[in-house]
Amino acid sequence: MDLDDVADDLYGAPPDQFVARRDAAAKEARAAGDRDLAADITALRKPTVAAWLVNALLRDVPGLAEQLVALGDSLREAERSLDGAGMRDLSRQRRALVTSLVGRAKALGRQAGHKVGDAVAQEVDATLTAALADPGIARDVTSGRLTAGREFVGFGGIASGEPTDAPSRASRAPSARATDADDGGAAAKTSAPRSRAHLRVVEPPEPDPEPEPRETAADRRRRREREDAVANARRAREEAADASRTAREQLDDATRERDEQQQAAADAEQAATDARQEVDDLNAALVDLRHRLAAAQKASTRADEAETRATSTLHAREKEVTSAQRDLRHAERAEADATRAVERAEEALADLDGA
Repeated sequence: MDLDDVADDLYGAPPDQFVARRDAAAKEARAAGDRDLAADITALRKPTVAAWLVNALLRDVPGLAEQLVALGDSLREAERSLDGAGMRDLSRQRRALVTSLVGRAKALGRQAGHKVGDAVAQEVDATLTAALADPGIARDVTSGRLTAGREFVGFGGIASGEPTDAPSRASRAPSARATDADDGGAAAKTSAPRSRAHLRVVEPPEPDPEPEPRETAADRRRRREREDAVANARRAREEAADASRTAREQLDDATRERDEQQQAAADAEQAATDARQEVDDLNAALVDLRHRLAAAQKASTRADEAETRATSTLHAREKEVTSAQRDLRHAERAEADATRAVERAEEALADLDGA
């Protein structure tokens, strides 16, 4: 037995069987003397229903992990290269894939006897979409051991809603530059809205055309402002992604600690139950011993009474024997006297016969 085998078994099983299987595996590891493995098994967290469905998809759909990674890489590459047409095509692929997988997840849930409601379906949708947006989330999802749903929170190309067309070149005319610059500055300060159910790719604007030779100082200033706004937005996106990862790690740690405390409480409760059962057994044994002691005391009392009666009878018999012995001695003396009298009478008779 090793941790990978146990984890694969646990995260592939329905969530309502997770705790029982985990406890049985930990008990087996402890019985085998591997306390470290038992502790690692006990630390495994029970997945939510949405996380279990995502894990089930990874096991049910061949090549899904590679497909998610490849499509996510393509989306990010199209965003980096400012490929508007490619972004639109990849966004349609993403939505079709996620929709298909959510439908399959519902079917897997029904097959396992779990009704998948809208909230769970939306969490599965958000998790799969986040895996396509964030490589770190993709690693968690494709591991097949997800414990909770994931949500991508970022800036720039990823936002909520449906895909929109990229801005046209007409919107980049010099007459609209000031408005664009102002909008860009505001975007650097405001995060994009987010939704747990849907995330979308907003295609980045096409790069500004090369400045014409007669670019004015005001044009250059506005262009620098826009470049600074883009740089600030990218930095903000990176900082938000770091903060999101840190928050997820803290949440995972807090959840793991909570689960450990719950397990410790369950162990303590089981120990208390065992102790109460042992006390009940001892009390039952004590009651039985008391009954046996009472019976023994009664038997002892009866034996004492019988001994007293036997002693009294013995004394009476001893008196009778003494009296009989005394009578016997009297009879023996009387017999001796009679014998002597007979002898004297016979002698007297003999004397008479001789005369």
